[in-house]
Amino acid sequence: MGSAMQQRRELAEFLRSRRERRRPEDVGLPVGARRKTPGLRREEVATLAGLSVTWYTWLEQAREIRASRQVLGCLVDVLGLDAKETEHLYQLAGEAAPLGPPDLAAAAAPSHRILLDQLDPSPAYLVNRRFDILAWNRGCAALYPDLARLPPERRNVLWLTFTSPGMRTISMDWERDAEHAVGVFRAQLGQGVLDDSITALVGQLEDESEEFRRLWRSRAVAAYAPSRLAFNHPRLGPVEFEYVKMHTADDDKTLVAFLAAPGSELSRRLGALIAEGDDIAP
Repeated sequence: MGSAMQQRRELAEFLRSRRERRRPEDVGLPVGARRKTPGLRREEVATLAGLSVTWYTWLEQAREIRASRQVLGCLVDVLGLDAKETEHLYQLAGEAAPLGPPDLAAAAAPSHRILLDQLDPSPAYLVNRRFDILAWNRGCAALYPDLARLPPERRNVLWLTFTSPGMRTISMDWERDAEHAVGVFRAQLGQGVLDDSITALVGQLEDESEEFRRLWRSRAVAAYAPSRLAFNHPRLGPVEFEYVKMHTADDDKTLVAFLAAPGSELSRRLGALIAEGDDIAP
């Protein structure tokens, strides 16, 4: 059995399991004493989702058909799927799950906050799939002193790259870094590039920066690879870090860290810079 057929069967079984779990009263249908099918019937799901009964039946039979993002969104609502189930459904259907509007006011998980603090004085921050910076440590605030002064909607890696004079100043090769950032962003999004939240961000950046517009419309993609990254910092001078990114297991966040070796001269100088700055705060 081919992998495509296996994936269709997984999708069919998942839909059937969620349908059988959904109670008629959850969607405003009468329970009825003669109901033999656990949960909803196929025809009920199809009607509520605006689909033909035959087509939805084929979907649960693992036929060689493809569900569009619009259809998947309707099934999410009818079947009452939570965020993780929604992501799983879209993956089985070969689609990227919708991101939804970013919650920039949400606090980072306590465990993530502890991890960021433990990485001090090495600069580190946490981003979502839109590259919004959700939390950072004191080392990051020392490297990017303007970060805390920005409104939440502008604490974004791409916004900083293309609109912050400070970012251009500390970059050793801004054009290369900017092109890489845009390429990695597009590659990591995959089909999520069509999400409303992403198209809104891209549209704003295109209006703000001709350079971003040029790089984005080149459709270039780039792979992330662990590497060393150099800066020319106004207080630290030329410095070089180990550049590391790690995805969190419990959600769609990514930890980005610029690591200075423990006990190194760079680590000492970062610690001293943090100690000097009363305004350096995550």
